[in-house]
Amino acid sequence: VWKAVGWRLIALTVGMYGLLYVYERLTWTTRAKERAFKRQLVDYATEKLQLIVGYTGSNCSHQVQQELTGTFAQLCQQVDVTRQNLDEEIKDLNKKIELLDSLQSKAKLLRNKAGWLDSELNMFTHQYLEQSR
Repeated sequence: VWKAVGWRLIALTVGMYGLLYVYERLTWTTRAKERAFKRQLVDYATEKLQLIVGYTGSNCSHQVQQELTGTFAQLCQQVDVTRQNLDEEIKDLNKKIELLDSLQSKAKLLRNKAGWLDSELNMFTHQYLEQSR
């Protein structure tokens, strides 16, 4: 019984495989080959384009990073130059302020002397000149 069932099963399997082979052989036309080739080409091109996109993106990122670094360095240099200029202007203005303060104190001293001289002159005038009239 097993030998008969086993041979039938083997024959059925070989028959099914044969039918599948015939089906594949009949459907493997030029058009099917063309579709398979196009699918393979699209897969290949997609893979290569993804590599190119990754490479280009990496280069672009590197270039942007370099430009940002250069711009940052220029800005830092410009800030340093501006800071030095402002420091020099502050020093100049402080010197002018000191000069104006000293001039102001001298002007106050001269005003006080002028007031003293005016009062002395008025006293002299009252004492000596108005008596004679």
